[in-house]
Amino acid sequence: MKNTLLITFLFLAGINSLSAQSSNRYDWGIEGGPNLSTLRISNRQTNSVVYGSAGFIFQYNTRKILSFKTGFSYQRKGAQMSGGYYFNPLYNQNAYFSQGKSIFSMDYISLPLLVKASFGKKTKFFINAGPYAAFLLSEKTHFTYGDYTSHLSNLSSFKRLDFGVTGGIGLAVPIKEFWMVHIEFRNYLGAQEIHAYSGDRIFTNTTDMRLGVVYRLGFREEKN
Repeated sequence: MKNTLLITFLFLAGINSLSAQSSNRYDWGIEGGPNLSTLRISNRQTNSVVYGSAGFIFQYNTRKILSFKTGFSYQRKGAQMSGGYYFNPLYNQNAYFSQGKSIFSMDYISLPLLVKASFGKKTKFFINAGPYAAFLLSEKTHFTYGDYTSHLSNLSSFKRLDFGVTGGIGLAVPIKEFWMVHIEFRNYLGAQEIHAYSGDRIFTNTTDMRLGVVYRLGFREEKN
């Protein structure tokens, strides 16, 4: 316990020293909110589902309009569609049923690398875009038909790595000298086929609404 506290203290002291030595060019914060997610499946119609995302953000600011933003986020992605698979105990295997409804959920850790442009003096409008990578933690399919329900999981059938492009627009408002809140709508468009064996081509597509709070270490004058 003492070693953990000592390491934490040294880590925070290092961050404080680094920010002081580098003209305070960094922003740290948290953000999260609901998302609207679907899967792009060839030859099949899917419907969107509402899930969520949350994570930490880090941003490096230049003295111009550009900044560079990244951070790890937990994201739940998925979709719903008619029909699905259920476990048939008679044959001890999964069987496809054309009726009913399937809801897919997949939990990812995502890392975007964004170039951001901000416009305005105090309240700022911004746009950002860049690539992202995501690692699949778990997946589950919930199938219902009438009173019957089935929960299936087959993580080995999915590729663990997803990647693609992401972009968003938003508004940031200062609330204190060193704090800002922002709202952003950001789309993640997957470019990697996520299923390892399916004959259908399956890609992710998720739009996040992200509410965030940021502590700004930006270019303020240092007091002697």
